[in-house]
Amino acid sequence: MVPYVCAHDEMFGTGMSFEAFRMLAAIVVVGLAAISAATPAHAQCMPVGSAGGLISKNGLVPGRVAVNKAQSKGGGKVIKIVLCQNGNNFVYRATVLGKQGAVKNVTVNAKTGQ
Repeated sequence: MVPYVCAHDEMFGTGMSFEAFRMLAAIVVVGLAAISAATPAHAQCMPVGSAGGLISKNGLVPGRVAVNKAQSKGGGKVIKIVLCQNGNNFVYRATVLGKQGAVKNVTVNAKTGQ
């Protein structure tokens, strides 16, 4: 008599049954769906150097003003800044390197400069 060996048992090789694998996969899918539903949509961002048209078209604070405000808020030097748009909302997101080497993320309202 030849023992019954199922292809999926050989495929997984960990001793995990196919049914257990399907259950685990279903839990992962449900978990990822819950996370994506709870996470807000990410804004579209672009480097400030490429955003001139968007800045002028929407009456936004110039990039250099945003850099100065971010440096003031973050207590250091801006090492990266992008303009992000989510619908009609615009913000500058800056990465600031502090005087003690700490990295801070700073947000500046692109319409008000605050």
